[in-house]
Amino acid sequence: MKTHVTALSLLLALATSARAEEGASPAPPALPAPPPPVRALVVHVAPASAPAGRPVELEAEIDAPFAEQLTVRWRAIGDSQWQDAAFERSSAGGWFATLPAARMPGLEYYIRGQDAAGVEVAHFASAARPHVVRVDPTLIDRLEELDRERLGGRVNQVAIDVIGHDFGNRYDLPDRFLRGELTYTHRLLRRIHHIAFGFGAIQGRTPASDAARAPSEYVLNGLRYGFGELRLRAHASVFLDLRVALGVSQDGFDQAARGQVIFGKPWRSSVTVGGEVSGDLGPSAWVRLQWDTAPPLLMGASIVRTDLPGAVIDAAGLYLAYDVSYRLASRLTVRAQVSYGSRDGAAHLGGGLGTAVDF
Repeated sequence: MKTHVTALSLLLALATSARAEEGASPAPPALPAPPPPVRALVVHVAPASAPAGRPVELEAEIDAPFAEQLTVRWRAIGDSQWQDAAFERSSAGGWFATLPAARMPGLEYYIRGQDAAGVEVAHFASAARPHVVRVDPTLIDRLEELDRERLGGRVNQVAIDVIGHDFGNRYDLPDRFLRGELTYTHRLLRRIHHIAFGFGAIQGRTPASDAARAPSEYVLNGLRYGFGELRLRAHASVFLDLRVALGVSQDGFDQAARGQVIFGKPWRSSVTVGGEVSGDLGPSAWVRLQWDTAPPLLMGASIVRTDLPGAVIDAAGLYLAYDVSYRLASRLTVRAQVSYGSRDGAAHLGGGLGTAVDF
């Protein structure tokens, strides 16, 4: 009897369950997951260094470039503010971004994108770990750094120099000149190594003609002038000096020009070839050898051919000069010169003194 009751209860439960399932509404279908946002793909080979003074161009291959707003965020090393540069399409089919001219010690950057939802995506490096581009100094940069170290940062100089020579004369006629200059120099230490300006004076006596015999037969010549000078660094070891001057001589307004080429370092061993011409006092030319083999002395030997002070006689004045410079202190240098030569007759002596203050 109990077995029949149990079987009946089971059949009733199954029937009730079936009726409940037939009356229930079907479950709604599950919604598909939203597709992931489209991302740009950036392939970039980063430069390790860049030349100073030139823009830095970054190249990249970009897949789906318009899916995001791509920019290069950069800053100079030591700066706190980031700046943005946009990518542009190149004619070769790639993409590039141009950063401004680099300066030492370099710059750092990273590439980022921003999608339509404003989400930032890092594609290369990051703000926390940017890529560093080292800027290599140019030859001029390195030479300037060496010069500033040698000078101790003192790029200005005031100098006073006085030289003269007595050529003598076989008839005991006066034939000599005296020259003095006050010069201010500012050193730029770049391609233009320095600029200078100053004032000078030349005064002398020379025979009035090659037929003069009496001591009173001489002329008194002179020039008072101002000048500007430029020194160009044509090469690491070649310098070119150019000077123009304007003044007043015994005959009125006069102009002068001067140029010389220095092979080597002007403050070390070098060879100088130069010349100068004045409308009323005549030309001069020289060759000078300088050496620094006995520091702290800087010595030089010159051969000078000159018509100073406006010689009238045919024979050219020629003298040999030996000069020496000595740095008394970091800012003060003294110079001395002795010369020996003639124009018409036995050779006579000359010389000079000078000093320079750096600051």
